[in-house]
Amino acid sequence: MRFRAFLYATMATTLACAACAADEIKWTEEVKLSDGRVIQLQRKVQLTVSGFPVQERGFVKYSEMCYPPMNVRWKSSGGFQPDIFDIVDGKAYVHVPISGCISCNYFGYPATDAIYFVWEKGVWKQIKHEEFPARSEWNLLISPVAPAGHESDDPHGLLTLKDKERRPSGLRIEQQKKGWKRVNESGQGIGRCNACRNVMVQMTGTLEVLVNDGGATCSN
Repeated sequence: MRFRAFLYATMATTLACAACAADEIKWTEEVKLSDGRVIQLQRKVQLTVSGFPVQERGFVKYSEMCYPPMNVRWKSSGGFQPDIFDIVDGKAYVHVPISGCISCNYFGYPATDAIYFVWEKGVWKQIKHEEFPARSEWNLLISPVAPAGHESDDPHGLLTLKDKERRPSGLRIEQQKKGWKRVNESGQGIGRCNACRNVMVQMTGTLEVLVNDGGATCSN
């Protein structure tokens, strides 16, 4: 009986540790701005725990980035991962592609399948598409989470511009072929929200993009 109890306890501990493993990915990323400057962003994603048996890694729960020279910090829920960070005329801007009829409905079915933010007076403010810098192009790593069993392929340390070019990404290859400036300009993204107009959705409460955890500066 003692051995059985010990075995059950060991199995429970193993499963708990497996569920908690590799639930945070942190790296520093080189980012090329629309004016040609190259800056470094501190980035982090937190993952949800996967189920049992552990066959897949968890989904992105939170996405964070920070630019210390301007004390700019971004933290969003996993469904809203930015693909552009730019600085124009001393202001920081973020472009966030959206998908799913609930999100599209909530944000008024934007024709660009995206929402936009500017950093003003220490807070992020949502702005219109017309207020977002027209020259800003896709410059952030989109898929940092490697499949289960390949955690060594997660970004870590300093991720340079060259490193990002070498990372496998179907979207990146297609972007280079077709000259996309933004992820949502792909063939699968254009008009996605418009296609949701005839889809009935039910939703209660608000849809939170930004996560307010009380942090004023980067915690990486």
